[in-house]
Amino acid sequence: MDFQSTALPTELQRLNKAHLYLKSLFWSIPKSENVSNGQEKFRQIPSPTLSGYNKRMQCILLQPPFTQLNAPYPAIWYLDRFLRDRGHDSHPYDSSIMCLRSIFSAVGLRAIFAQARLVAGTKQKQQNTVVRQRIADYFRQEDDYCHSIEAICAYLSGEDPGFAYRLAVGAGIPSGMRTEAVLGEAGGIQIDDAPALATAVLNDLSDFIRGTVDSGFETVRYAERIPASASSFETILNAVNNSWILQNFYRPLLDDIFSRHPRHDSEPVLVCLSVPFPGCLAAAVMAAQCARQHYGPAAIIILGGGYVSTELRTTEDQLLFRNFDYLAYDGGYGALLSIIDHVQSKAAKAAASAATRATPTTPAVPTALYGTRWLDSSGLQPSVVPLQNPVAEQDPDYARQFQHYREKENQAIAEIHPDYRAADFSQYLRIVDSPNPMHRLWNNTPWLKYRMAYGCYWQRCAFCDTQLHYIKHYQLTDQSRLLQAMEDAAGEHKLYGIHFVDEAMPPRLVRSLAAINRSRKRPFTFWGNIRFDKSWTAELCAEAAAGGLVAVSGGIEIASGKGLQIIDKGFTLNQLLVCLANFKQAGILVHAYLIYGFPGQSHQDIADSAEMVRVLLAEGLIDSAFWHRFILTTYSRLHGDYKAGSCKNLQPLYPSGSFAENDLGFQGEADYDPWTAVLDSALAAWADEGQTELPLRHFMKGQQSTRLPTPRVQALKLLREAGVI
Repeated sequence: MDFQSTALPTELQRLNKAHLYLKSLFWSIPKSENVSNGQEKFRQIPSPTLSGYNKRMQCILLQPPFTQLNAPYPAIWYLDRFLRDRGHDSHPYDSSIMCLRSIFSAVGLRAIFAQARLVAGTKQKQQNTVVRQRIADYFRQEDDYCHSIEAICAYLSGEDPGFAYRLAVGAGIPSGMRTEAVLGEAGGIQIDDAPALATAVLNDLSDFIRGTVDSGFETVRYAERIPASASSFETILNAVNNSWILQNFYRPLLDDIFSRHPRHDSEPVLVCLSVPFPGCLAAAVMAAQCARQHYGPAAIIILGGGYVSTELRTTEDQLLFRNFDYLAYDGGYGALLSIIDHVQSKAAKAAASAATRATPTTPAVPTALYGTRWLDSSGLQPSVVPLQNPVAEQDPDYARQFQHYREKENQAIAEIHPDYRAADFSQYLRIVDSPNPMHRLWNNTPWLKYRMAYGCYWQRCAFCDTQLHYIKHYQLTDQSRLLQAMEDAAGEHKLYGIHFVDEAMPPRLVRSLAAINRSRKRPFTFWGNIRFDKSWTAELCAEAAAGGLVAVSGGIEIASGKGLQIIDKGFTLNQLLVCLANFKQAGILVHAYLIYGFPGQSHQDIADSAEMVRVLLAEGLIDSAFWHRFILTTYSRLHGDYKAGSCKNLQPLYPSGSFAENDLGFQGEADYDPWTAVLDSALAAWADEGQTELPLRHFMKGQQSTRLPTPRVQALKLLREAGVI
């Protein structure tokens, strides 16, 4: 195979003219005069701002790549509804799925293969014989990949169910390591396995992209390891500049989006970027840079989302603020409202001054910015508005404004729920990358995502960031407004599956929703996060299942009595087992979050916890699970206890630099390293392959893991004592 063809540079230049080959792929971009599908805009609702100055603002909301492929991540859709209800022009874009669909297209793959051939010669020197042969196999099947990719994506999006039979026949379907695993020794599949085979083709292509043109590429969380380990923002900028995928696919998409919404006169344009995960940060930086190029100083660029609220709470990296004007924390509504008031009032004051050349009569610029971080007037140091209420006697005007925005934030948390009007659900992919029924439920359905409650009603787990506002501020949503939003979205998109995200669903609201749902002509199917506490009685689980609840996910963390005690989980092992049995009896699927490596946790306790997980899977008390390596964080209760002097055995290791400062290390954490491979391989066999007969010691291979203890706990005995088997 000739890895270097002299004709290829010309081909690549042709393909890399982004607007020539990608513009036709940018679907579902509403024109600037429309909200969605030609429907009327929501009626304008006047905003009772502090300044008294209220003007329609153009707002562009972006979800940068990459998030889950099966449904929209909800953050920008919550903000979209909030802004529309206040009379602003809101334009939400899930640029994550848009970018991914442009990559996985015939023209997109041609560009990727052309670039891969250009770099193949250089890469060959770093590859072993097996890898070189695999890359050669990809090149040999280039036409098959390019000819089949759009049909595969159409099938995974539900557009062409008949293509399953083509996948079963297999002719013309390219084959890689992932597809070979699905095909197995028989070399073929049944019709029911068609979604898994189609998914495997995408995974094979992802491997190819990562191994040739962009080492950070992932279909869900791009270059996630970079921001997770970065000590300065400069590391992120380097990742953006060196990303071939972002430069050649995402930047042209951004140019197209921003060109749809030209700036009007001197009016500011609000650009809101959501970063729920570290892997979305690099793309958000590119979006900020592109917005600045299009709109200049008129662009007001706001970065928010779960990653920002958690990791960048105290950041002092000045370079970050050269790219983003504001960081918005927590729910984001109070921050966004205060920024809009601030920007519009400054504009009104400047316009009045220019017109009259005298002291303006417009209201004064608000002094309060709520729940946000920005560069101060010197342009050198970041300032942050405290999230606690200021002392009114010291600054009564500021305290009044602070209270106003806090009330607006809380009101929006209760009342604002997305209707997904501008979302195009036909573009999302129903991924099947595991035979586990709970994993399939997670990834292969286009769920409508909502929040039943904000914050946590327990707020005590030692490992959790309980000091953060969006954890410790517990607030229920307005159920009538939530149901109306669900009804509106279902009517628009003909989808009746609901995934309740973020914090745990309160049991009493689940009971209420289930009762309402049973009386509906077209009931919803729903699932979401919970706490495994004693509120989930057999009666409640039965009522919830009859009312549409099909699955729950929740934290067990450490499946041992001692482990649950040291993390202050709030329930005993016996209570946990009874709760799990109640869900099983009702036919509700259960996913368990697990942790290992908590400070002070013994190796024996990890082994015993793993044995209990094996037995829970074997007995059907849980259906799937995932082990997370414990990470000490600045805002956790454990770290708070250490700062208060009540956790003297803990020795945190603080990161250097001024960028992301929430994740900490601690003395002794490396002692838990040998468990990672053991627990991962054990869980894959137990949960995905159903091989629960294999004991934990079966997976203890290698010099380090052979020194680990084997379980001592008699798990089946504990289940019998709890009365669940």
